[in-house]
Amino acid sequence: MCEGHRHSEDGERRQRILLTGATGFVGRQVAPLLVQAGYEVHALARTSPVRLPGCGSVIWHECDLFDSHAVDAAVGQIQASHLVHLAWYAEHGKFWSASENLDCVAASLRLARSFVRSGGQRIVATGTCAEYDWTTGASLHEDDTSLKPKTLYGRSKASLFETLAPWAAAGGVSLAWARLFFLYGPGEDSRRLVPSLAQPLARGDVATCRFGNHLRDFLHVRDVASALVAILESQVTGAINVASGRATRLGEVSYLLARELNAASQLRIDALPPTLDNPAALVADVTRLQREVGWSPQIELGTGLAEAARDWVRPVSGLRAAA
Repeated sequence: MCEGHRHSEDGERRQRILLTGATGFVGRQVAPLLVQAGYEVHALARTSPVRLPGCGSVIWHECDLFDSHAVDAAVGQIQASHLVHLAWYAEHGKFWSASENLDCVAASLRLARSFVRSGGQRIVATGTCAEYDWTTGASLHEDDTSLKPKTLYGRSKASLFETLAPWAAAGGVSLAWARLFFLYGPGEDSRRLVPSLAQPLARGDVATCRFGNHLRDFLHVRDVASALVAILESQVTGAINVASGRATRLGEVSYLLARELNAASQLRIDALPPTLDNPAALVADVTRLQREVGWSPQIELGTGLAEAARDWVRPVSGLRAAA
């Protein structure tokens, strides 16, 4: 059973955080930052996870978010003041059109209601750049760019925000909706862009970047986590882009990665044309993040890709040694 709010050595009550998705790509970086910031962190997970670095003091609760009775019981027991909601269906290549997106919308609405009924005061949840209209060619802005998602994933995220925002405002609940752009870093699925290039290059094989001229907005996952904690601790409400605000060609990302692996000669860069589903440019306007939250990236793209190259060359080296 949960105890009451814990107290620090000086007697002040620590804020209690309810965290979902703590074992996911982003959550594994957010949880330790919350611990380091002095919060009492309660994480919901289907099963008790293996130990995660920096998460020794996280209090785990076995709870399936799709089980409304279990959610009500756990949330009512925890009595958190803040909710950081990261959990979502994220199977690579499938999440864009999966019906599980609808389940996630329903589960998220139930979770938010349960959290507020239990006295919760502030919610930070993650959206996506896929909510925006991708046909403008301009930087995507929270207020100026229309929402026109082309995928079920984007539509589901957008509909959740458009439902939660007026509900939260009417109930006096503080809601921040963090729209994530293009993430990379430790723990990402091996089929995503950076590892899908790093693995063959590390093996000595040829790797091809097919859309070398496409512009994207990349942010290291540790920076994403840092931004989310900064948003949590701010007074910002509504939608807010979490990105670097910098346009980088995919060909440049590929080249930097190949150079770190001493494999530039193995890299092929094509320039396939853009499509409606894969536009030429997707870059964020990060004015709100910088001015209202006061946050800027700390990890340069080159530094982050160098780390990624080292991370992906290790398992390849291990396979060679085993062979």
